[in-house]
Amino acid sequence: MRRVPHRNSRPPQSKHARERGQALLILIAMISVAAMLLVYGSTTETGRAVKADARTRVALEFAKQALLGRAIGDANRPGSLPCPDGDGDGRADLFAGSSCPTYIGRLPWRTLGTGDLRDEGGERLWYALSPGFRDHPQAPALNTDTRGTLTVYSVSEATTVTKEAVAVVFAAGSALGGQARDDDPAQCTTTGKHVARNLCPANYLDSVEKLGNAAAAGPYIAAPPGPLFNDRLAVIVTADFMPLVERRVALEVRNALLSYKAASACACYPWADSEANGVSRPGTSRGRLPAVNALPQGWQAGVLPAYFAANDWYRVIHYAVGRGGLEDGGKSCTTCADASLSVDGAGGYELVLLTTGYASSARKGAGWADYIDDAANRDDDDRYVTPLAGGDRIYAVTGTLAGCAANARVLVDNAPCGSPDQAVRPACRAAGVALESCACAAAAGAMTKAPCTSTLNSPQCELAITQLQRCTP
Repeated sequence: MRRVPHRNSRPPQSKHARERGQALLILIAMISVAAMLLVYGSTTETGRAVKADARTRVALEFAKQALLGRAIGDANRPGSLPCPDGDGDGRADLFAGSSCPTYIGRLPWRTLGTGDLRDEGGERLWYALSPGFRDHPQAPALNTDTRGTLTVYSVSEATTVTKEAVAVVFAAGSALGGQARDDDPAQCTTTGKHVARNLCPANYLDSVEKLGNAAAAGPYIAAPPGPLFNDRLAVIVTADFMPLVERRVALEVRNALLSYKAASACACYPWADSEANGVSRPGTSRGRLPAVNALPQGWQAGVLPAYFAANDWYRVIHYAVGRGGLEDGGKSCTTCADASLSVDGAGGYELVLLTTGYASSARKGAGWADYIDDAANRDDDDRYVTPLAGGDRIYAVTGTLAGCAANARVLVDNAPCGSPDQAVRPACRAAGVALESCACAAAAGAMTKAPCTSTLNSPQCELAITQLQRCTP
């Protein structure tokens, strides 16, 4: 009987057909492997680029934070920054007269103590400084009225990052066409002098159309990376550090006033300056701090920080004293309205300082309307409120007439109460003593001891603050 082939059976393949099939499979496999290698290669290249950019960003942020720390903590001129490094030794250049020799150069990493910061291309960072923030003692006054002068654009002149940068830090990246970074001397377009090419900003910092980051005074630009531009920028403005500088100044001045009262024969605070000239005007309880000439007696040596008068800080801080805190109990005070100052309706305060925040526009007027945002705090009476607008902040000291609520507020407003030498600040110490007979005495005690004198993050400190905020008069 004839066998019928199964319908699914296939005719036998020839040897050549099998070889062609195997070759096709091998080709497909090779193509797949090549594709995977291509994808893997591009992925790792992208990963390397991302990691390199991250390293640059970390270096820029580290440099920025070091500069902010320097501005906040500078002992002689709070808010100031060092000159750029023009000779590549890692140190801020020495002054030429009262000016920096250059306002664009390398980041002075030795002066800042950051270590040798470099970008992903192995290059040291560059740094431009607004002249008004240099740290020379004979430079113009530096306080919250001082504004940066450097302009930074994003992509083009159509988009402005800021026109008031205080400083800019640059990561130059790898050399682009035309940039020579050896130590051979050549004409530098930035300085107009013959210098080693590795000291000339133009051999590191790039340009976009008419905007070049190598210019001594800007304007500068932060543009997307490309074949003709690979700079990265970190920009510093007054909003980054001036609030902390201002707080530091206010606390130091308040301590100076407490020392003045403790050492004076009258056991009082000085009369206020009503003419913005730093001189006390007897009979006046509100105005500015008499940083130049205080009455009824002068400042004790070393009590008021030397930078305060030298940098006109007295022009930007409002000073008020209650009747009981003045000479002879305020009998000759012509501006006192109440027995004591009040804050948010609670009386018993003998001293109030109002800081006025950093300037966002020119404000050189003698009147407080140009400085104090809350109308209730500039209406020439003895009643103050917690600032609600702008960057104003209040610092108060309670007197003998203050109740529990007022003293509790002092502790909350000034927390944490520890000072750099680990002691409790005088205002907090006095408020804590005054609260010993109040219902919130235990909370007050917690705020004047560790850990709450240095941090407020523990549950114990958070509970103490809540109890102080609820403390009744």
